[in-house]
Amino acid sequence: MAFRRRALASAVILAFAAATAFIATPGVVGSPKVASPPRASEPRSSSWSSAGFVAVCVVAAGGSLRTRRVRSQALAKSVSNDMPPQVPEVLEAPEEPIVMETVEVCSRAQLVRGAGAAAALAAASSANAAISPEWIQYDLNTGETLYDIDFDPQDPNHGFIVGARALFYETKDGGERWVSRSFANLGKGQDISYRFQTVSVNGNEVWIVGKPPLLLHSKDGGKSWKKVPLSRKLPGEPKVIVSLGDGKAELATSSGAIYTTENDGKSWASKVDETIDATLNRVSASGVSGASYFTGSVKSIKRTPDGRYLAVAQRGNFYLTFTPGDNRWLPHNRISSRRIQGMGFREPANGAEMQGAWMSLNGGVLTTCEKPNFVELGSDTKELFQLSKIRSGGIGIIDIGFRTPTEAYATGGSGVIYFSKDGGKTWAFDPSAKDLPCNLYSVKFFQNGKVGYMVGSSGILLRRTFAV
Repeated sequence: MAFRRRALASAVILAFAAATAFIATPGVVGSPKVASPPRASEPRSSSWSSAGFVAVCVVAAGGSLRTRRVRSQALAKSVSNDMPPQVPEVLEAPEEPIVMETVEVCSRAQLVRGAGAAAALAAASSANAAISPEWIQYDLNTGETLYDIDFDPQDPNHGFIVGARALFYETKDGGERWVSRSFANLGKGQDISYRFQTVSVNGNEVWIVGKPPLLLHSKDGGKSWKKVPLSRKLPGEPKVIVSLGDGKAELATSSGAIYTTENDGKSWASKVDETIDATLNRVSASGVSGASYFTGSVKSIKRTPDGRYLAVAQRGNFYLTFTPGDNRWLPHNRISSRRIQGMGFREPANGAEMQGAWMSLNGGVLTTCEKPNFVELGSDTKELFQLSKIRSGGIGIIDIGFRTPTEAYATGGSGVIYFSKDGGKTWAFDPSAKDLPCNLYSVKFFQNGKVGYMVGSSGILLRRTFAV
């Protein structure tokens, strides 16, 4: 019996020592401290009660759980040891660009759907008409998602739409008629897998960004195209591109790298020194909530004509800003426990001066900020954003476009459209798309706010003309 007791005591002591070693493992930030085992000179008990044994097991289990909880925090602080934080200053194209051939798929007048839409289209198309009374749907003969639309600022009649499954439309009459095009030698089956995310037009220069990583460039207004090779050293995937003129463009990636080219994409120069991951690792103690859970990419990026950027983390738990002249992104806390749905600058299409930003949160909550210094205040900008009055019914707001400093339109899930006449402080429901089973992902205005477009899922394209 005594032998069994001594054996049991030895086993318990070994279990206690193992649990202690596990809990106090060095190298893990924030590991809980426990008492050291008895020294050799101290008396040891020959037997333990069952309650003491249970307590040891509980402590060991608790240490395991707490160790796992701090692992995500330690990961954010150790990520710089596993991946290079620096963004390559210069990237060279690994090979010559591939010439792409375009084919006209269909060319026809677009149909219009919706009650009263035909009459509205006829009124808007008449020689004396200046405005259309509602948003009009154009049928592009597709059920795929449309992601972006852009028009040439030098020729407002020339524009492009891009979308899923390599959708690619062109208009030369100001959006009255759209022609579907396809890249004949994109690759067998690749036209189905590619998703064209962003298009930018400036004169004869047209750029398209796609996913999986793809960069297309035209120097003759879309008549001929080249597939620009991307360096394997590019941090992240291409997210947004802006055409800046003859052979010039600016590219932002999902990791926060920003590059410019002046030679049609043969080489790229970096505007930031480090990726967002590296920035968060360096400022992990700055109080930015959710930084340790950053997945390495952002879900949206917005850019102003003067080169300022807004980006929202993939999980929506914080946002970042970049100002020309800086060499890294500045992270900011979200303003409440709700995750960020979307965010952008308050930038009127008519060119009027306007400051601040808008932010939509999960559950259909919408806020606006009228202060320009929200990009300079570090992590805490909560006091600068004010709640807007909007009856969204919990449906998330995805995008907002300002036609003028006072008139704005918001789009979201389930085809919802809201409009504001006071700069975004209060919003009213617009029934133009209430019967459309779609999500409206983007709203943009062109020609100084005279023409507006909305694009979304199910091939939805909405257009409206306004009095200047």
